[in-house]
Amino acid sequence: CNNCCTSFGVCLTIADIIRIEKETKIFPLSFIDLVLDYSPRERTEPAVTLNNKKYILVLKHEFTENEDKKEKRVCTFFKEGGCSIYESRPYLCRTYPFTLDQKQKGELKDVQNRACVVFWQPTGKNKQEYLDNLNVYFKQIEEYKTIVDKGNQNKKNHKKDLKEFLEFASKLSSSKIGD
Repeated sequence: CNNCCTSFGVCLTIADIIRIEKETKIFPLSFIDLVLDYSPRERTEPAVTLNNKKYILVLKHEFTENEDKKEKRVCTFFKEGGCSIYESRPYLCRTYPFTLDQKQKGELKDVQNRACVVFWQPTGKNKQEYLDNLNVYFKQIEEYKTIVDKGNQNKKNHKKDLKEFLEFASKLSSSKIGD
């Protein structure tokens, strides 16, 4: 339905940033935006401290109006035919609107979300793809949390800007930005 591509900022992990850069050859500062951290929020990606403020890294988006004159956030990679980076899209896009059900192993749990207008559950091969992608996504978030925690540990580690943080994160990531 593309509601999530045209409604909300998409949170990124370092692995997402590296994958998108490698596949598109676009420098990360061209497709990353910073959103001031807020609470409560739907996602659990960590906030990065830059210039003593906490930010969430998201895909850039453009603000447009829909037919009802309501403001829409349209992902920079969303084009008329859909996602222009579909094969390298962030894992949040691959897994939304689901998470792993902690009570029932191997089951999906619908995240209470604002984008999906209809409740649905994937089945068969489609369900397994969601489960596999969620397992990868959680590993990427754990690596990202470790990197952000190291960057946020004390004031001398706080990075001044996004470029400096990405250089720092690249040194600690299992992949590298700019490779």
